[in-house]
Amino acid sequence: MPYRYRKDERLRKNRDFIAAMKGKRLSFDGLSLFYAPNDTGRFRVGLSVGKKLGNAVHRNRLRRRLRDCISRTLRNDSLGYDLVFVARSQIADAGHEELIRIVTAVLQRTVLRSRRPEGTAP
Repeated sequence: MPYRYRKDERLRKNRDFIAAMKGKRLSFDGLSLFYAPNDTGRFRVGLSVGKKLGNAVHRNRLRRRLRDCISRTLRNDSLGYDLVFVARSQIADAGHEELIRIVTAVLQRTVLRSRRPEGTAP
């Protein structure tokens, strides 16, 4: 069974999505990332896949693939941030390896990946 985010790792309320989308934004190859610090001390992830990307089957498949790529790439690197990933039409037909590359590239361009825990060498 694929990884499922726990309730405290998901953005579930519209106000949480809006608050995260008022933060910083970064786009790369059809994937936009909105992120903002939160006060929970944990990362929370939200996914948005619009109806223009296909029918419900295609959107849900893309959502599952994105969730898997994010969980493989993210780990515990961005504690204390709300992340909203918005899929665009360019990645609707992307393969799994390409999705992992895109998610990794988006996360590496943010401040989230450049932070290091206290006491670790660069």
